[in-house]
Amino acid sequence: MATYEERIREVRGSLSPSFARLADFLLDSYAEASFLTATELAHALDLDPATVVRFSQKIGYPGYPELQREIRQKVKDQLLARREAEPGTAAAACDAALQDVAQALELTRRSFPSQAAAGLLNALDGAKRIVVLAEGLAYTPARTLTAWLEAAGYAVFVAGNGVTEIARAVAGVRKGDLLLTVVVEEQTPFIARAMAEARSAGIKTAALVASPSAKAAQYADLLLTAHASPDPAVGGILIQSLVYALVRMLLQARPGLFRPVQERVSEMTHRLLDNGH
Repeated sequence: MATYEERIREVRGSLSPSFARLADFLLDSYAEASFLTATELAHALDLDPATVVRFSQKIGYPGYPELQREIRQKVKDQLLARREAEPGTAAAACDAALQDVAQALELTRRSFPSQAAAGLLNALDGAKRIVVLAEGLAYTPARTLTAWLEAAGYAVFVAGNGVTEIARAVAGVRKGDLLLTVVVEEQTPFIARAMAEARSAGIKTAALVASPSAKAAQYADLLLTAHASPDPAVGGILIQSLVYALVRMLLQARPGLFRPVQERVSEMTHRLLDNGH
């Protein structure tokens, strides 16, 4: 018998906007939905309660109570389940990997340097320009952070991979700039050396590192570090979590920064799409 998730995915592409909104909520926020009556669910999504009933019937249930009963059973199974995959199997490897990530994230959460992060936000505000250095596994989270900073209106430059690109970026750093590095694993000494050069020239430095022992951390005026993991893949996830945490802090502390940029982007998008332009 198909689960409610399978039934939803089977018809997802043909749903009306209101049904699609409800479908997405049941897929993504099923734990919350398990506690809501049809009326409460409709109110949360700004829908008519009858829409919830009709949707339930569309995917094969007599009504919403029957659909909700299955959702509640899923939540109950997840809360009470004791997963013990057979050792040596792919399922066991998957479970171990997720446990490693969960443990590393929890330790990173507990040790998150909120004061240093707040100091970094102030440094961002005071910087004429933010120069971002990253290589290897750190390049993707560095680009994510750069995109958010640009969306907030900061002047940001991200250097490319390779010693020449790093050297060019550091050579162009001036007083008043902030050199921000993102490090997952130090495959080369170039990032740390670049940090040392910048610091000796009186440039303010900051770093997001996956391990406190990273050499680049020695030259950071402001340091955000994850809980060290021997697995670089886990380190990459932890760095992404630091970027996410920092962005959430920025959105909370500086909400007005994003609005003007978003308005200008929206205006320019309309102009570019306007055939009469």
